[in-house]
Amino acid sequence: MPKKFHRTYFNKIKILKAKDISAAVKTHKGRIVISVVCIVASSIFILNLRSFILASEHFVVKEIEIIDKKKNNIDYPLNRIGNALNIFKVNLNKISRNLEYEYPDIQKAIVKRILPNKLIIEVLRRRPVAQIRVEGERKGQEERYFLLNENGYVLADLGPFSEEFIPVVVGQNIKLNDIEIGRPCQNSSLKLALSFLRETKKTRLEEKCIITKIDASVPRCLSFYLDNKLEVRISERDWPQKIERLLGMLPNLDMEYSQDYYIDLRFKDFVFGKKQL
Repeated sequence: MPKKFHRTYFNKIKILKAKDISAAVKTHKGRIVISVVCIVASSIFILNLRSFILASEHFVVKEIEIIDKKKNNIDYPLNRIGNALNIFKVNLNKISRNLEYEYPDIQKAIVKRILPNKLIIEVLRRRPVAQIRVEGERKGQEERYFLLNENGYVLADLGPFSEEFIPVVVGQNIKLNDIEIGRPCQNSSLKLALSFLRETKKTRLEEKCIITKIDASVPRCLSFYLDNKLEVRISERDWPQKIERLLGMLPNLDMEYSQDYYIDLRFKDFVFGKKQL
């Protein structure tokens, strides 16, 4: 096809398209005008509505409700978010981050807007499953207890007093400088003890008695104490099976009498021996 003919052909197409568009505009002129007016009016309405919402006292935060299963609820007063602050201007993520930083035992703080003027903060806490006893590093310095969750996350410093009904882990050779509130405690002996506690949840041991202490001072071995009396020694393998064997023995044991003895489950045949004084 000659270049001149090719150029002329496409010019005609362009002219035809322009004519079609012009004809369509004339035909639908009324509809186009109405559409443009509607778009402009909608934009103005949305801008005015936004200005009204952000300026209206009706949407100023007047209440913060905290949903927390713990008895000692956290405190987050209104002045923490600013005076007369519009609910749509509240930075929900900032509130969540602040709470998770200030309270190490909070795993997640979920903040929601409830229109017109209320915030709800739902708190999900890390559950303490153990506590560690750390000896004083200087002469005369008191020992201290720290609460941990199942992953070794340090939740709180209890000072010289332990929490009742939560197992105390000893013998892990942790120093005070190794502990930071709000951070996981990295220690192999402690990890072994926490793994053991997780495994006991799969058994019926908690229905029968309470684990009051775990001694992790011996490598690849644990000693745990039931009701603060009977000592049980166990290796680092086959925990569920060995605990089931222990549960079969407990009905035949007198705990008061057994506090001077220990049960060793590390061997094929269990050993019932007297503690060395």
